[in-house]
Amino acid sequence: MSFFSPAPARPVSFSPEEIGRRFRFIRIRQVSIMLLGYALFYVCRLAFSATKKTMIEQGAYTSREIGYVGSAMLIAYAIGKFTCGFLADRANIRRMFAFGLFISSLATMSVGFHVPAAMLMVIWFVNGFAQASGSPCCVVSLARWWPNRSRGTFYGIWSCSNNLGEAIAYIVTSVIMVKVASLWGADMAWRSGFWGAATFGFIGVVLISLFMRDSPQSEGLPSVAEWEGEIKDEVDKKNASDVRRGQKIALTNWAVWMVALSGGFFCMSRYAIIDWGIFFLEVKKGYATETAAGIITLNSIVGAVSSALSGIISDQVFKGSRNELALIAGILNVIGLSLMMLVPFPCIWIDALAMVCFGLAVGILLTFLGGLMAVDLVPRVAAGAALGIAGMGNYFGAGVQSAVSGYLVGRDAVTGKATLLGHTFSNGYTLDYLSVFWIGMAVLSVLCALTVWNARNPNAQGDGRQ
Repeated sequence: MSFFSPAPARPVSFSPEEIGRRFRFIRIRQVSIMLLGYALFYVCRLAFSATKKTMIEQGAYTSREIGYVGSAMLIAYAIGKFTCGFLADRANIRRMFAFGLFISSLATMSVGFHVPAAMLMVIWFVNGFAQASGSPCCVVSLARWWPNRSRGTFYGIWSCSNNLGEAIAYIVTSVIMVKVASLWGADMAWRSGFWGAATFGFIGVVLISLFMRDSPQSEGLPSVAEWEGEIKDEVDKKNASDVRRGQKIALTNWAVWMVALSGGFFCMSRYAIIDWGIFFLEVKKGYATETAAGIITLNSIVGAVSSALSGIISDQVFKGSRNELALIAGILNVIGLSLMMLVPFPCIWIDALAMVCFGLAVGILLTFLGGLMAVDLVPRVAAGAALGIAGMGNYFGAGVQSAVSGYLVGRDAVTGKATLLGHTFSNGYTLDYLSVFWIGMAVLSVLCALTVWNARNPNAQGDGRQ
């Protein structure tokens, strides 16, 4: 475990002007490598989404097996988020970040060899835990390198990595699959999707190892709290380094846990689209795989923009408050899902509009409910712990979604094609149960988020907060 110990501090030997220049240079490099590195975590994770329909129709795995595998991954991710969040506060985040992506890439590569379903569940569980190391490392890095006044801004920029990773995963995996299918058949197509994603992951491991840095102190710089004037006296200095106290505040703050619950309901609807969105459009509305992937990718592109702007707007316009934007985004989330799922006929313009609304919502909610609102409620030294609690709630919800969604998908006994279970009314309109489930979870997320509207952090010391 000493391999993951924080990089040792070096004496400060630079002039104030040099310190300022080095902070600016390393911050730009740090946020760039976090953005790209975490996007490649997503590429490894989402290979399943683009390959799901082909695997089912090729008989490689049943829809329920895939649903259970997805749940295993997300439950491991939830446990890992909590564990890795607490560990990241005390770790060398460069090494932890690179190692997590390396294990994830190995797991992704192995799936392409068509392992038995039980082994696949174990492999994807391991992948889920490895994946969980990514965001805590990035959030701890943000806390170590940036002051509180710009935390939301750079958190929002980093949050674009989710959408960037989704876009890369959907587009690259779909293109690889289509090309390989035309040359070697559909069975090799879904395998190549996993191998291609793993290749991107291994490239990310090299880049993280070369360009990421652990902490300002390890680079011969003062801590960001000292440099930005957030430490006022000896009491603040002690509190700013008291990891145990900060993590205790995170564990006992009810608002942090409520953010986690709201995020769990949100992730049920978000991962519904990530895991099953292409499948839903193919099965219910008859789109070709490439068209369905293009429509779903829209939400990733729009979400990247809204993620970046959410932190800036909340910092500059709402003075650090996240609640107003979270409410607007929650309503947009419900509208976007309803447009896509309740309109019974294919209309590319309506479905595209739905994904624009959904993407705007996801970019904001992923930034806020995914961790930023929880991090705002605790001292800087417990940023990883707060993210871990929020992430655990988020991905337990996502894991439940995967199993339930897989259960609500069937396979036609005559044609062998995938179908959606549902109820047909007397007027001929069919309401599938997936739509009811996904939209209902989005509504519950909005209601839970409203309970922390006035939550503040009166206990955090040593980070300039009141």
